[in-house]
Amino acid sequence: MFRKLTAVIFSSVFLIGAWNFPALAKSKNARKNTPVYYLSIGTSLAAGVQADPLTGESIISDVSYPSELAGILRREMDLAKIRHVNLGCPGETAGTLIYGGRCDYPQGSQLDQAVRFLHAHGKFTGLITIDIGANDVLQCVDGAVVDPVCLQDTLDQLSLDLAHIIETLRDAAPGVPIVGMNYYNPLLAAFFVDPEFAESTIGFQLAVNLTLEAVYAAYGIPVADVAGAFMSYDLDTDLSGPGGSPNGIPDSVDLVCAWTWMCAFQNIHANDIGYAVIAEEFQEVLPDIPMRTPPRKRFRKQCRR
Repeated sequence: MFRKLTAVIFSSVFLIGAWNFPALAKSKNARKNTPVYYLSIGTSLAAGVQADPLTGESIISDVSYPSELAGILRREMDLAKIRHVNLGCPGETAGTLIYGGRCDYPQGSQLDQAVRFLHAHGKFTGLITIDIGANDVLQCVDGAVVDPVCLQDTLDQLSLDLAHIIETLRDAAPGVPIVGMNYYNPLLAAFFVDPEFAESTIGFQLAVNLTLEAVYAAYGIPVADVAGAFMSYDLDTDLSGPGGSPNGIPDSVDLVCAWTWMCAFQNIHANDIGYAVIAEEFQEVLPDIPMRTPPRKRFRKQCRR
């Protein structure tokens, strides 16, 4: 039974894609009619995938961490026009983000689509957020077994691919802030079946997140600490019972159950609350967002003959 459960978990784990329009800025002195674009790229977390509450099947919802972040920024900014462009793709890897093959984009790949957008609107783009890398490690997982050699090779390639993605985005839109994120660990939900297995997944998750954080740090890019918010490396703390007393379940497991669909359907995606938490972690590290005032349009009076 455990083998089947872990197979289900690993078959869906890290399938971490829909295009909307919101944006952002931190300048209170900006002209209210100035459009500011927020571009989000990434995986199913960017796209807003959740579990169908009746069947548990993965579906794209109206809620994602970028949509939640755009809402936070909209409420806190003196801006009338917030435009959010979401290119997220379910199941996207760093490789498919660069070369395409997972979701259909007019330009061929998510990265090429992002570059096309930035060439057209980069002057008025105030923020880019990105989550990528979790799906890359799927090829190294077989049931409840992780191939360490495959994992290391994959993480090495992920480092190169993520660096290429960042450099490409910066070339297309110099000066536009980029914010990345690390990942929570949905496999901690296996605690109810096999606590030792759940604990063993912490090292796996840590390796993925350290790889991502190292690349982002090399480019001076802030990282939303989603793993920290979910207490993803902690199976010891247990203060979530009544009055802060232990309830026999690690707080990190309680959070995975409360903020994702793992405990209900073995579906690793965040729910509405989880997406709001992720957005708040982005907000915590958000840099100042540049505003550019467009040139005033010249209006010509047409003379009637």
